[in-house]
Amino acid sequence: MLNYEIQELAENKLIILYILNRIDMPITGEQINRIILDNNLMNYFYLRQYLNELEESKFIILEDNKYNLTDSGLNALKLFFKHIPEETRKKIDEYVVINKEKFKQESQYVATYYRKSANEYIANCKVIENEIVLIEINLSLVNAQQAKIVCDNWKQKSNDVYSYIIKALTPQE
Repeated sequence: MLNYEIQELAENKLIILYILNRIDMPITGEQINRIILDNNLMNYFYLRQYLNELEESKFIILEDNKYNLTDSGLNALKLFFKHIPEETRKKIDEYVVINKEKFKQESQYVATYYRKSANEYIANCKVIENEIVLIEINLSLVNAQQAKIVCDNWKQKSNDVYSYIIKALTPQE
């Protein structure tokens, strides 16, 4: 029984490495969750544990709340690629083809907030395209509810905000 559990653990970690390799861009934990859970590849709690272990062993890296494959992770994947069932690889490949653009678009609009003091929250909103920050705004707000609303609306309103700022700050001919 123990041998099976070790094999499953290794396979699940390889699946995570395979996903990061196939998606070929940094993705959030939430996006990894969706890929794993939408395809019934493992349960959520094991996934979180494996992500932590892979990060600790330097097979993946977490930067700006996004996971990416390291060279060590890619080398491990190349060595043990065959241990991922072909059916699982096909499932992941199909899912990535269908959802990669959506994930890319989601990664372009980033909005988070945090508490700075008792009466101040900071909403950090940015648009990133090809790893270049096009616009980044830090808004000081009086409560968490306001900060959450700003972050929730950022994806839909960021283009309008960007256009307005460009028009307001550049001379009109």
